[in-house]
Amino acid sequence: MKFYKPLLVLGSFFLLAGCAQQEKLTSISLDPEADKVLVNTDTDIRITTDPKNIQLIDSDFATLGANISVDKDNAEFSASKPGVYTVKASKNGITSNTVKITVVQEKSELAQVTVLKKQTKPTTEENVVNETQNDVNIQVNEETDSTQIPQTSAPSQDTSSTAPSQSGTSQNDASQNTQPSSSSDDSQTKDDQTSQNDQKSNTYVPPKADPNALDPATVLKDPDQYVGQSLTLVGDLNAKGTALDGLDLTGLNVKIHSVPAQLTGTLEKQSDGSYALDVNSYAQVQ
Repeated sequence: MKFYKPLLVLGSFFLLAGCAQQEKLTSISLDPEADKVLVNTDTDIRITTDPKNIQLIDSDFATLGANISVDKDNAEFSASKPGVYTVKASKNGITSNTVKITVVQEKSELAQVTVLKKQTKPTTEENVVNETQNDVNIQVNEETDSTQIPQTSAPSQDTSSTAPSQSGTSQNDASQNTQPSSSSDDSQTKDDQTSQNDQKSNTYVPPKADPNALDPATVLKDPDQYVGQSLTLVGDLNAKGTALDGLDLTGLNVKIHSVPAQLTGTLEKQSDGSYALDVNSYAQVQ
């Protein structure tokens, strides 16, 4: 019995020493290899911890709708659907920085750079078209005024050197009163037609919707899988521009109403349990 007591004391000493040497995690840093990748394509996220010998595992990572596989100091990311995914890691009460990775459907989209900014007064295509039409109207009016002046003065020069008799003069005066009016009316009609044709040629034609965009009904069937993701949706706006096919809109003030539209934003779950799209950009589409 006396022999076992020293061994027990010695074992307790090594156990306490091992616990004392265990270091405490103070930081986690994530550094993605790329911020835009194709669907079903792997990309690495480098993991840096302090101290360096602390190892993360798959379950330490949080991301909605994507796959994470950890191998030592790298986390392999992939997703099967297009969208913007957020990735972060947490362990022992320490949370990493948040990484955003955009997943696209086509290779051509890898070269495109999308900047989403909330604007208080966005310049929409509709406003640009209205300004263009106003400029066209001003130009047409100026051209109309300049063409009427020579047409009214020309007949007075042609009729001033006609017959010497008073009756002839009277008839010529009558022709002077009637002919310019007819010419002016014809000119005005032509100018009106020109103005209408110019306005038709500048009529705004909405662009076609993104074929990869989702419809609100699909999102609302299972909204939890889309929460926190950046989405592109296509549907019909209500009369106030506050909902897209029944999906409430927040964020950017949508200034077009009762038209087919394409909106980009992040799906959020509200405090009352409902869902809304936090709008970053919008446009009328065909």
